[in-house]
Amino acid sequence: MYRFTVKNNKADHKPIVVFFCVLTLIMCLFLSSFLAILICIFANLITGVIVGRKVKACQPQMGVIILEPSLFRFENDVHKIEGQISPKSKVFTGSVWLFIKGFNNNHWLIISANGVDKQSYARLKRAVLSAVNGAQGSK
Repeated sequence: MYRFTVKNNKADHKPIVVFFCVLTLIMCLFLSSFLAILICIFANLITGVIVGRKVKACQPQMGVIILEPSLFRFENDVHKIEGQISPKSKVFTGSVWLFIKGFNNNHWLIISANGVDKQSYARLKRAVLSAVNGAQGSK
């Protein structure tokens, strides 16, 4: 069992903003009507805000992670997530996106590298990679 705390786990909205700005620009280049361009801008703005809120909901600012060989737990004031790390989980350079298969429901949880110390982040990445590679080896 390994236990560590998550502090200052803030969401990075830059990729979301860039994606929706580029998408809006590309879509508006092919539209000829001013009304269609306005509708495109507002639709992408609303969609970007919704996606940003979903990402923020999946990335709690603080909490405690408990890693066990076959179980993952995350607890804070609002969330209590318990289950196994799914092969759908992803490891990126600045964050780990965990898909936790719970006993009665599933959760996405995003932990950034700045939110934990280096050793804990390395252990979390190893746990995710072993879950992903273990699922690929069993196919």
